[in-house]
Amino acid sequence: MKTIKNNLFLIFFTFMALSSCKKFVEVSQPKNQITTSQVFADSTDANAAIIDVYINMMTSAMGYDSGGLTVFTGLSVDELYQTSNNAVYNQFYVNNISSTNSTNNGLWISAYGYIYTLNACIEGITASKGIQPSAKAQLIAEARFVRAFQYFYLVNLYGGVPVVTSTDYNVTRLTGRSSTDLVYNQIIADLQYAESNLNNSAAFERPTPYAASALLAKVYLYTGKSGLAETEASKVINSGIFNLEPDLNSVFLGSSAETIWKLLPVAPNTATFEGLFFVPSSRSATPRYVLAPSLFSSFETGDQRMINWVQVNTIAGKAYPYPYKYKQGTTSSPNEDYVILRLADQYLIRAEAEVTQDKLTAAVADLNVIRNRAGLPNATASDHASIVAAIQRERRSEFFCEWGNRWFDLKRWNLSGSALSAVKSSLTANALVYPVPIQQITANPDLRQNPGY
Repeated sequence: MKTIKNNLFLIFFTFMALSSCKKFVEVSQPKNQITTSQVFADSTDANAAIIDVYINMMTSAMGYDSGGLTVFTGLSVDELYQTSNNAVYNQFYVNNISSTNSTNNGLWISAYGYIYTLNACIEGITASKGIQPSAKAQLIAEARFVRAFQYFYLVNLYGGVPVVTSTDYNVTRLTGRSSTDLVYNQIIADLQYAESNLNNSAAFERPTPYAASALLAKVYLYTGKSGLAETEASKVINSGIFNLEPDLNSVFLGSSAETIWKLLPVAPNTATFEGLFFVPSSRSATPRYVLAPSLFSSFETGDQRMINWVQVNTIAGKAYPYPYKYKQGTTSSPNEDYVILRLADQYLIRAEAEVTQDKLTAAVADLNVIRNRAGLPNATASDHASIVAAIQRERRSEFFCEWGNRWFDLKRWNLSGSALSAVKSSLTANALVYPVPIQQITANPDLRQNPGY
């Protein structure tokens, strides 16, 4: 792992030095200024360009994929509040985001910047005469997987968004919004291709077929395809490759057996940005972000997630609980990585898919796997409604402050109003999606704003 990280640092600084080199993707240029057939001479160039996408995803503090999705959705839901007075971030907390909010615009720009780069990679790989067909399929599958990942978050943050699969500026600059169904159709198509063509021997900082299966399981669950969600989750669970970590403090380590897909920290002298921003500099320092009281009080007695994944600093007699899944802010041992897809989610996805199909015994069995790992007894739920409620509670405890899971779960369960009414009195139905940034509407008049903004 140390060798891999050192190689990523080397690649990062090499890309900084070679940013003007024509054989790498130049994402800021429209297609009429580059020729995709000139982008990749061979698979080494194409591979380096895809690695560059991962590096860019991880280099910006509080960026789209490097802490921002966790923090901003955590503020939007009943997970976090900030102790500072950042007015821009506070708009997420009060669920009243201005269309001019610079952070929201940054999320949109980052996601579509990655998508443009990935589209350029796909076009350049397809056009290249120096890459063998098997390598082409693998590299294109990797690019399509990451593109699907970006669209999954875009559609859950904003609703229907433009589906862009080309770098042709004359086509993309005036692309309007697609329906939510069409966005999901593109996500599913990309993931199905990835599942069939990704390399099964890749390290888990590069997506494998099981990463595609895991994300497909989530997508199918979100789109009401319970049978398919169960099938995809079972592929991962039954593979024998992944295992739940018995020690909760090991779940987010680089060595975790639970990780299906992760990204490596690449910013110098920094571990994960979640660790950097969530964990105070000392036990006597006030955390920047504090767990909402409703979340802090929601854990069952004896829940090891409360014991291992929550830390409390007491300042002047006041308790400040904060997320402690990631424990390192700066580089140190043991290594922590950005864990994006992990096995616990597949068990709870399958449990939810099973109960939807009235496979109640199987659903409770999967639910209990996660409860038992957390040091809790088997669930007492036995009928459909109580099992659904138990799964929902378990997802809150397992995935708090993790990649927007709580925000997205409440929305897809249609529980945002009832679950958040006590702590988000000003929340409206329109606020369940973020506004399309006004800067993007100005640049592309075919983009429609979300209602209420």
